[in-house]
Amino acid sequence: MKTTSIFVSLITALVLLAGCSEHTPDRDHMPLLRARLFQLQQAVKGGDRAAIDSLMSIRIIDNRQGSDSLLNFIYGADRSLSFDRFDNYDIVYTHSKAQIGCEVVDSTGAERRPVKLNYIWEHDLWLLTSFVVGGSEEDSTSR
Repeated sequence: MKTTSIFVSLITALVLLAGCSEHTPDRDHMPLLRARLFQLQQAVKGGDRAAIDSLMSIRIIDNRQGSDSLLNFIYGADRSLSFDRFDNYDIVYTHSKAQIGCEVVDSTGAERRPVKLNYIWEHDLWLLTSFVVGGSEEDSTSR
């Protein structure tokens, strides 16, 4: 009987130790992701392709996206939108992936378009890997 209880205690301890490695993501990443969104907003406002590219992972090419496609979405093909900011953002993240759901807002505040920005933790930075117009694709944290 004593051997059985020791064995059960040992199994329980191993299960608990294995579960400890699956801790919640570091809360320090929330301000980093907010800063990334602000940096992207500033780069988009300035139309600075180089600055936008510096915020992107090379993996964005796999999605056939880049600074040009992001600017085309935000400003429109005819460049008619007067971009002001990303608004109403919601951030979800794991240890290595994040998604920021937000709205692209024009300078009058009248036009709002939803977008999901997908990020990956790479080289100790959050880098944009794709964006989903309207948020119709599954969220990146479940992939």
